[in-house]
Amino acid sequence: MLSSQPNYVKAGIVLLDPSSGEPTNAIPMLINPESLSTQFSIKSPTASETRTEPLRLNGPPTETITFDAMLDATDALERGDKDAISHGIGHYIAALRSLISPTKRQLLTNDTRAKEGRLTIIPMVQPLPVFSWGARRRVPVVVSSLSITEEFFSAQLNPLRAKASLSLQVLTVDDLGFDHPASSLFLDYLDGLEKQAQKVIQPATDR
Repeated sequence: MLSSQPNYVKAGIVLLDPSSGEPTNAIPMLINPESLSTQFSIKSPTASETRTEPLRLNGPPTETITFDAMLDATDALERGDKDAISHGIGHYIAALRSLISPTKRQLLTNDTRAKEGRLTIIPMVQPLPVFSWGARRRVPVVVSSLSITEEFFSAQLNPLRAKASLSLQVLTVDDLGFDHPASSLFLDYLDGLEKQAQKVIQPATDR
């Protein structure tokens, strides 16, 4: 029997190995956000004596994507999902938090090395997030900000519903370098935008 439910594509964040660019994990959205907000900061020269300078660009714009993701354990609880019964949506909150925090192992390793006098400060490299929104928008990003509002709780105080507000900065070839494996994702994204734009932009004709 054919289902009458639409075949929704799930948005999510795919995590890549920062060196090889190979996918390692993924964090799917329980419910696709209803809206996305995108802000662009244009990269242009700050000053010049030539009149053509306003038409020059130093590189791709800085693109920031913000959205609210709703996390709700209702459907999973109705299915008898063991993780939902044990954690509500707490495990999804933990997964999102992992995008902005070093691991316990990384912290302990750095502390041990520091006590041995082998380092002062070493930045801890995280997996590279890729924001996946359908087939035409898959871009490497860095999480600029994350805030979570928990709304309902179980008798064990497990969060059952929450709103996660994310701000993601798209990483371009200026950020990653052309040799980075994830740069091809940005270039494919840019190529797709150019092809879509050509459906609207037409050669000027004499009238």
